Amino acid sequence: MNNAEINQDVFNVLRNGGATALRSANISDGLSVAQWFNQYGEAEYDQPGHHTFSIYLNGGEAVERVDAHGAHIGGAPGKICLLPDDHRSRWRIPKKLEMFHLYFSPEKLKSVALKVFDRDPRQVGLRDLSFETDRYAEEIVKHVVLPLNWNDRADKLALSAAADLYLIHILKNYSELPNQLPAVKGGLPPYIAAKVKDYLNIYFADAITIDDLATLAGYSSFHFAHMFKESFAEPPHRYLNNLRIEKAKEILKDTQLPLAEVALACGYSSQAHFTSRFKQAVGVTPRRFRLF
Repeated sequence: MNNAEINQDVFNVLRNGGATALRSANISDGLSVAQWFNQYGEAEYDQPGHHTFSIYLNGGEAVERVDAHGAHIGGAPGKICLLPDDHRSRWRIPKKLEMFHLYFSPEKLKSVALKVFDRDPRQVGLRDLSFETDRYAEEIVKHVVLPLNWNDRADKLALSAAADLYLIHILKNYSELPNQLPAVKGGLPPYIAAKVKDYLNIYFADAITIDDLATLAGYSSFHFAHMFKESFAEPPHRYLNNLRIEKAKEILKDTQLPLAEVALACGYSSQAHFTSRFKQAVGVTPRRFRLF
């Protein structure tokens, strides 16, 4: 399943039903996200062919899931729904709500199951859930996913890493796989760490994902993230952000490039995003830093 297809059904059902996509982004093959606003609408899904993990951000108390046994309610901010690829459901949305969706293909989920849990992908099946409480998922979306600029190259690594956490969390808690993650001990072998470091120094301005780095290192993204943090004392997305800031400092000191060009050269899609990240890390804006 390609990026154009991954959110084809649920995404279009919502949009055609009057919902507004506040933002959306493709992360990698078979993996994408969307943030929705909806009110006074209905949605009906019939074996969409991909999995959907949904979290209510605002509202949702009046949402009804309708089936042969009647209507069920229980939505609220922070509540989750998990809709497998082969499920059928009908929904009524009588009041305003805002929600986050993670869309992922069966192939993507099976790949993670094999690489992380070393299990036969044919064993992977997800539970159909409505209006459940999941504090971990709620915290990740609030404090990691929503603050990111989904379509900026600079946040691609952080977004892909967060999505990967979700997939592992879903497999661990809502599938037939064991709910205990494999132990990961130690960091990356020195030659692998050097290889990854060199890659980041060369391609720091690109839209790098956690899968890109994991593939380079020859590990699953789960194992790579843990081993990278052990080797570099910080997660990959933070290391890359700090590297970009240091590169920006060098350019600001050594050249008179316009700030918009500095932003692009360091992997930021906009000057505003670059300025925000730079000030957050350094304490002053790029323009003021250049005056020192």
